[in-house]
Amino acid sequence: MKVNKNKIVVVLFCIFITSLLLLLSYKIALGTTELTENQDTTIKFLIDNENLELNYTSAEISHLEDVKKVMNGLDYLFYFSLLIVTFIITIYKKKKDVIKKLVYYGGITSLAVSGIMMLFSLLSFNFTFEIFHKLLFPQGNWLFPTDSLLIQTFPIQFFVTISLKIMVIAIIIAAGMITISKRIKIKDKEL
Repeated sequence: MKVNKNKIVVVLFCIFITSLLLLLSYKIALGTTELTENQDTTIKFLIDNENLELNYTSAEISHLEDVKKVMNGLDYLFYFSLLIVTFIITIYKKKKDVIKKLVYYGGITSLAVSGIMMLFSLLSFNFTFEIFHKLLFPQGNWLFPTDSLLIQTFPIQFFVTISLKIMVIAIIIAAGMITISKRIKIKDKEL
């Protein structure tokens, strides 16, 4: 069975551009969301490793340490995806027909994945939130009483808002990629 090298490159590009786009959207959404003082303090602990001077319980701190690990892992994935996408574009920089195809299919894939994630979030956010947590925190230390400081600091509405913001940003960028791909001019001899 002969596998077309260009198809493999397109599939890899679609996977990594979607990952890059979603993680970029996450960074933009988190960076542009207005936070309460306690949220800001906690986010600085998670991202910048600043001291956590809130009265979280040991169970809440344990969960936040796990969240920090996940966020660090997402940072690595972001930069790895950026590296792969940049590498693929660099290899094909002189082949506009391939670049056009990569941008188009990457945009379509990113739009589809973001749209599906947004649909799941809109139809059943609690179910989606639970699946997300079971996948990323299988040890189960993410359930807290509603009166806990962590839940009071980050109520479900925070996650609903930021999730929708991430998906909207991702959808806009993906739609922009599709539009750009349609505008890339290719000379007849390059086809």
